[in-house]
Amino acid sequence: MSGNNRSDNLISKNLSSVAHATDAFGEDGTLIVARPARYCNPIYFTVPEGYYALVTRFGAEVDKDNSPVWPSGINFKGPWYKVSHLVTKQSFVFNTSIQECKTKDNVSCTIDIALVMRVRGEDPSIHEGDDPMYVRKFVHEVTAHGLAQQIRDAEAEAVRKLTRSVYHTEVFGLRSVSGAELASTINPAISGVDGSEVPLGSAVPVPLPSYESYDHVSPVDENARHNNEEPADDIHPFERKDLVGEHDAGDQLEAAFATERGSNVTDAMRARLNTQFMPQGIEILDVIIEKISLPQYIQQQMTKKTLVISQNAEQRMQHKFNMQELNQKEEVTTLLQTHDERKKEAIEDGNAMALVKKYELNLIKAEGRKIIADIQAENEINKGMIYVNGSYSVELIGLKSKMEVDRITLEAESKSEKGKTEANFNAKSIESKSELESANLIATGDKLVYSAHGKVAPMIRTLNNHLTKKKKLEVSSSLASNNNVIITGISGGDAANKMILADAALADSSNQQTSRSDMISEIAVASGKAKVRLVTQ
Repeated sequence: MSGNNRSDNLISKNLSSVAHATDAFGEDGTLIVARPARYCNPIYFTVPEGYYALVTRFGAEVDKDNSPVWPSGINFKGPWYKVSHLVTKQSFVFNTSIQECKTKDNVSCTIDIALVMRVRGEDPSIHEGDDPMYVRKFVHEVTAHGLAQQIRDAEAEAVRKLTRSVYHTEVFGLRSVSGAELASTINPAISGVDGSEVPLGSAVPVPLPSYESYDHVSPVDENARHNNEEPADDIHPFERKDLVGEHDAGDQLEAAFATERGSNVTDAMRARLNTQFMPQGIEILDVIIEKISLPQYIQQQMTKKTLVISQNAEQRMQHKFNMQELNQKEEVTTLLQTHDERKKEAIEDGNAMALVKKYELNLIKAEGRKIIADIQAENEINKGMIYVNGSYSVELIGLKSKMEVDRITLEAESKSEKGKTEANFNAKSIESKSELESANLIATGDKLVYSAHGKVAPMIRTLNNHLTKKKKLEVSSSLASNNNVIITGISGGDAANKMILADAALADSSNQQTSRSDMISEIAVASGKAKVRLVTQ
């Protein structure tokens, strides 16, 4: 690829892996066929999207479903399978520059042509006329370098033949144009030059494709072309001559016919190239004539001719401009005089109208002052009436208010006395009821107290007996612990008492271990008829 981004070559190269195919084809527009290396994976290989892939087994190509092209995606195969070639599915551009092409009058020119093409490897059900076998044929028989060389030779032959059939003044019409552009160039030309009509026999009918767009053509011009008329405007043919310029009568027709010939020739060139390359699996989608260059001196001559026409048109336009400027100055002077006269007349008419309006205004002011005086007098009368009516209404409202206040006061006092009486009655009733309820409650309480005393009396007696017995036990315990206490019988114990007295008298005898009195006392206690006496020694 050259420095101006022109694809003037078609190449094929090796890749380290199918994973790098997208980057390689995207960076290099001249790359058509790639030969990727086998990725080190023993069980599968992948085919990227957007490419026709040829696969080999032990170096021999194998088909997939009776097609040499394998679909994109993952394929589980052994390591002896590999993607041998990747061919792009995209349309690619091939640029060529054909130099030293001789025209009919032996003038050399250079023509740059671009071809848009693709490889016809799709399934026939998707794209009619395609065949996946074309991919294998292109890879092994045609090759990218061979296709580039064939295209260069075929283009050179066709272009040289084309330029040899036209003059150098017609060579710039050799370009690709749409049907709408072709109609906009030829139809005005065949309607005549400088406003004259061309005989119908010299007009060449140009069929317009129905699918072409006419968006860039104005509706007025489009209708005029359908009717074979000039675009509707208000420019006189002689003025149009001054605007457009004066040129040879046949220049416009020559340009139109050259454009028609160039359009037909590019279509014929594309058809001719497709006839040659379609059997090889390549389809030419479009032939574009990019640039046409004539020798410098020829271009200068054509430029000078155009400049002379422009200078003549400029001189005529300058003369018309001067004449128009003089006429406009005279018209401006006349208009200023007319405007001054009209201005004076308008001022006089305005003064008279202002005087009339002033009288009318004074009359309206007088009528207005009269109306204002009447309104003021009527207002004074209405104001007095309103004041009198208001005073009467105020006094009447005052009397009614006083009567209403007295009535409300009497009603309030009556209601107050009645409420006070009812309140005292209710208070006395509540007090009586409270005293009665209190007496009933006191009687009930006394009854409950007396009833409680009757129920508790046996319990109190039992408690008193218990306490008495307890005291007796305490006394008995105290007597039992007193060594000076002697217990004797109650009845028939006189002899025992005497004996005790005798033993007491003989108490000084310490030789006796068990006295007789002790024995008698024990017997008396055991019988329960002992009498206790304290005997102090």
